[in-house]
Amino acid sequence: MTEEKFWKVTGTKKGFAGKWIDINLDEIELPDKSKIEFEAIGFHRNGAGVAAENDKGEIILVKNYRYINNYLSWEVPAGTIPPGVKPDECIIEELKEEAGCEVGHSDLKYLGNYYPSVGSSNQIFYCFHARNVRKITDEIDANEIMETSWFNRNEIEKMIRNCEIKDGFSLYLLLRWLYLL
Repeated sequence: MTEEKFWKVTGTKKGFAGKWIDINLDEIELPDKSKIEFEAIGFHRNGAGVAAENDKGEIILVKNYRYINNYLSWEVPAGTIPPGVKPDECIIEELKEEAGCEVGHSDLKYLGNYYPSVGSSNQIFYCFHARNVRKITDEIDANEIMETSWFNRNEIEKMIRNCEIKDGFSLYLLLRWLYLL
């Protein structure tokens, strides 16, 4: 595909500027030179998450309350990446804060990244797998995390089959763990 076939942004109207996101209305010129308006979500930070595995082959999940959906959600430890912090450093910190776990850099493997809302936002999620994860404390961020628990391969598969894990990022990472690692 040549450069002239791509969509071109010819103008942007600021709609909403928030702490975590901006929403803009972009004017787009299509390859046939027609114009459309397109709503775009601009995230201020990207995210990182980890399928964190202990020496028994179990994955730790954290239970979050998601008020927008009024739902208790089992998820992989994850978070937004602060400015100046590398994704792997973010993961090590998120594991401590959310799950009370630690992992060494040498046990952390980068699996790649993906766009969770391709076509409507610019956010990128960085994906990791961690081995030899150790629980070091039961003290976690109680404002964010309701509970933590270790799950084996069969339990994770059952949770996915029964639609008990609804978070897209967690599903992506857990399916990679189940079928590609």
